[in-house]
Amino acid sequence: MLMPFSDPNIYYYDNVEIKPWTYQLAVSNTGLAFVGLKDDNKYSSIYTFYPNQMMVHDPERVEPYVKQLKEYFAGTRKKFTLPIDYGTFGTPFQNKVIEMIQKIPYGSTVTYGDLASAINGSTSVRAVAHAVALNPNLIFVPSHRVILNDKQVGGYRMGAKEKLRLINLEKGYLNANS
Repeated sequence: MLMPFSDPNIYYYDNVEIKPWTYQLAVSNTGLAFVGLKDDNKYSSIYTFYPNQMMVHDPERVEPYVKQLKEYFAGTRKKFTLPIDYGTFGTPFQNKVIEMIQKIPYGSTVTYGDLASAINGSTSVRAVAHAVALNPNLIFVPSHRVILNDKQVGGYRMGAKEKLRLINLEKGYLNANS
């Protein structure tokens, strides 16, 4: 029996158009490794996160993630259930920040300061903000839910306007389903 070829240096990707963007998703053999904009030089491409990976176009392998992303934008998915690969992501502290981000409920926001305080009583808002900025799996790891304060959303890899759009999208679906 032949075993499927598995190389940790190969990531599989596909692109999906969900207006107004074309998203690029990449998966490793263990889970989702990247969500960003296709051909994005302004906000950082997949090659910024994984410069030494071979990318293979494989829509079939990426399809479950594409399906869940479409469901999210349609308002029928509030939580992602597929595996995410953090094998090459950051320090233990940065991984802790990502874990905390995944616990932020759909339609809610927390400040960078709140997140810093929740992580072992840390007060390093800058360290938290840096970890949030390094999140390679936008939307699936909802870093858009982390804001500066009630009046400012703060930065986001796809821009502050997109961050606000995602926050409002979630709040709109949440209110529509109440």
